[in-house]
Amino acid sequence: MEKRNIYATYDVFPSAKGASTHIREMILVSSGQCDQLQLFCLRGNSSYPAVQTEGNIFIKRYYNEEKLNYLEKASLFSQQLFIDIQKHKESIQIGHFRDVWSGMGLIAEPSIKTIFEVNALTSVELPYRYPDLTPSFLRKLKELELQCLHRSTVIITPSEVTKTYLETNFSVDADKIKVIPNGAHIPDSFERPIDAPDQYLIYFGAIQPWQGLEVLLKAMTYLEDFKDLKLVICLAVKEKAFKPYRKLLEKLGLQNRVILKSRLPKKELYNYIHYAEASIAPLKACDRNITQGCCPLKILESMACKTMVIASELPVVSELVTEEEALLFEPDREQDLARCIRFILDEPERKESYIASAFKKVQGDFLWEDQKAKLKKVYQDLML
Repeated sequence: MEKRNIYATYDVFPSAKGASTHIREMILVSSGQCDQLQLFCLRGNSSYPAVQTEGNIFIKRYYNEEKLNYLEKASLFSQQLFIDIQKHKESIQIGHFRDVWSGMGLIAEPSIKTIFEVNALTSVELPYRYPDLTPSFLRKLKELELQCLHRSTVIITPSEVTKTYLETNFSVDADKIKVIPNGAHIPDSFERPIDAPDQYLIYFGAIQPWQGLEVLLKAMTYLEDFKDLKLVICLAVKEKAFKPYRKLLEKLGLQNRVILKSRLPKKELYNYIHYAEASIAPLKACDRNITQGCCPLKILESMACKTMVIASELPVVSELVTEEEALLFEPDREQDLARCIRFILDEPERKESYIASAFKKVQGDFLWEDQKAKLKKVYQDLML
């Protein structure tokens, strides 16, 4: 009988988001441990086909019906996933899922060993997107997460902070949780983008409230004496998602100092990162970052691109870098962030020392190949 694995995620794949990078690395491991990997994800509005086969990876993308509300869409995804799983349940070895909506379709079949990949919990992140969610809805959502956490065979998470959160708030056995951080690939070469400013900082990735982009924008107002300094923002989403920040740009008088790029191919993005004076990760001191935890991919990718990192001093950041590899500033303090940026601009020779230490760190501890080897062991242990 053909041996199958499942990888399920309530997310669009592929996309320019960091989550897509993580998904790609995970499915490469899973597909190497079976005859066929079945990847179930969202199609969104992309041009990718609803059904696709790449090597031994079968991809099915569910339509994210625009006429339905969030809960209706998520519930429909779970139902569709459960139906598809039932078609081949006898041949499925391992079901790997990233969220509660994917998980409910997998843990309902007790014969399948499961891996719950907890990068973030829906109950923590959804209120940032939908602030009017009722307490009763969030309680029910946490109950579903609790089921997924306790009924999954193994939990993997990229952060020790998240591991502690699951142990403390969901009473998950510590031995059940494996910490596998995010990783990075070392680019082969770099070529300065033709339209890159002479001197610029870079922010790249998503722009949810917890990312702290407004802190960086405010910090730019304290650097007006650097007349030629620009801020390049490389969005992982459509440019229209930046609309809420445009009024802030006008208020701060930064319209001519900020350059927007959207959904750049990886090679082009890495070029912008490499030639920047510094890459900024201004994470906010909020529940999402401090209590739940995360593993900021932008920090690791910047280190791999040999770019100076300036980041908020949070526990999740300290898991990746020390003050030898990055400049750390007090979260939510734009003046402190501006101080760090000014230091790097005024002391370029010190910057090279940080970059060298950070590059050595990512080579030794945070290459994707090393992280995938850890996941491969999780799979092999489950198949014993």
